[in-house]
Amino acid sequence: MANLGRLNIRSPKQIAALVILVMMAMVLSFVELPILPQAPFLKYDPSGVIAALAALLYGPWVGSAVAVLAWIPRLVTDPLGAFMNILASVALVIAMGSIYRKRPSLGGAVVGAVAGIACATVVSIILNFVVMPIYQGAAFEDIVSLIIPALLPFNVAKSCVNGGVALVAYRRLEVLLAEEEPAGERGEEPDFAAGLPLRDSDAAPISADLAGRDRDDASCESASPPKRFGRTGRP
Repeated sequence: MANLGRLNIRSPKQIAALVILVMMAMVLSFVELPILPQAPFLKYDPSGVIAALAALLYGPWVGSAVAVLAWIPRLVTDPLGAFMNILASVALVIAMGSIYRKRPSLGGAVVGAVAGIACATVVSIILNFVVMPIYQGAAFEDIVSLIIPALLPFNVAKSCVNGGVALVAYRRLEVLLAEEEPAGERGEEPDFAAGLPLRDSDAAPISADLAGRDRDDASCESASPPKRFGRTGRP
């Protein structure tokens, strides 16, 4: 049985997969899509999907590392934007990954996604009160006026897309990346002579062979000549 839900990050296969995820997140961090016409400065990037996916596959701390590494190249060109996106993504993946690790089921994943969306939205709105006065010179009242029409719907939509796409892609990737467990961990008795676990397909011919030998022995005994007794009644 595949080792689902417990991917060993020290495995070469998992290390290679994690490196690919980090590279994908770095590339996607440069993709910026404006969503709301009334706030064109709010742009969506898909790198959060990769961080959320890594949190589901490997745990919240690995997902956080992917979120941070994805925005390292952008710290030079857009330090304030990178800072906000890192904190928002980390809030999403820690909540989502932590709940799923405690409840590894579809319900746990959904609850984790909802909690992550709420955490990321709150963190993003709070950060706007810190960054927008520096970045755009916006007054406190201007930021408050943008919460309902722009900041809240944008951050909710962004987090929903990141968490939802990660949930859809997670199960398929988990099956693809899962590795076979050793025989001892599956509870099978190993065949030490052959160095392989004894399978049901191997046991069936052995049982049939033993049954055939029993029938041959019984037929040989019935075919042997009867013993004759002498006058004394003894053989």
